[in-house]
Amino acid sequence: MQLTYRIPADSLNSGFLEAIKAKFAGKEVSITVEDVPDKKPVNQKELYKKSLVLLDRFKDMKVDPNLNLSDLANEVNL
Repeated sequence: MQLTYRIPADSLNSGFLEAIKAKFAGKEVSITVEDVPDKKPVNQKELYKKSLVLLDRFKDMKVDPNLNLSDLANEVNL
């Protein structure tokens, strides 16, 4: 079983640990703590510039128009 909690660090207390202990009673657990990066608004201009770089990088790439991208994605996600 895996649980992910996203809470402010100030909200951590003994009750939080007790809740984890209750969920995973009798099992060994691994606890990893990481900070959540601030979500900055998407800069449309920067995305556009990055897309131009990609277009230039793959300008000579030819894709078969009969390629089924759904099948390709399913194959990758097996």
